[in-house]
Amino acid sequence: MAKNKRAVDRQLKTDEIENAATRLFVERGFDATSMAMIAAEADVAPNTLYWYYPSKDDILVGVLNRLVAAGLSEWNTQRDQPFAQQLLWVIEQFTRSRDLVSTVHARTAHSDSVREWHDQFHAMLDTVLVRQLSSRGMSASQAKLMATIGTFVVEGLLSHPHSASQREAVVNWLAGKPGSPARDEGV
Repeated sequence: MAKNKRAVDRQLKTDEIENAATRLFVERGFDATSMAMIAAEADVAPNTLYWYYPSKDDILVGVLNRLVAAGLSEWNTQRDQPFAQQLLWVIEQFTRSRDLVSTVHARTAHSDSVREWHDQFHAMLDTVLVRQLSSRGMSASQAKLMATIGTFVVEGLLSHPHSASQREAVVNWLAGKPGSPARDEGV
């Protein structure tokens, strides 16, 4: 069944708003971006935003959903890579939006919609990691624990400065890559 004009127009408008918000959130930051700025960038009246989103936090959730969907689509091209390479690729993707990651963590204390998105994102990420680890022969309970550890490690790498070689050593250790400097040194 074909979509009616209203549904198509709504999708086009939310795409325009989310694309505008993505540009501004990445370039200026969430806190420095006002609803009026998003409206101007999307070429809509400021009150039009509220027809589509109850708050700026809800626009943030729309932007995050868009970025995650794009990332998951790209990630499918990485599935045949060694696990350590996949982890390094994921970290690189998150690094591109590092400020948004920080924003999400800061907003969870103030916004139910962002907190709910954050919890769902972690549940989805855990599911993906557990599947990956289980497919490599790890028991379900061990895979669940390693998925949690992996999440903590990735978040730590995103929030603390480090060199590329440190990141690679940490990821190789986490992935259990034999002969990695971190394994050999007991890090």
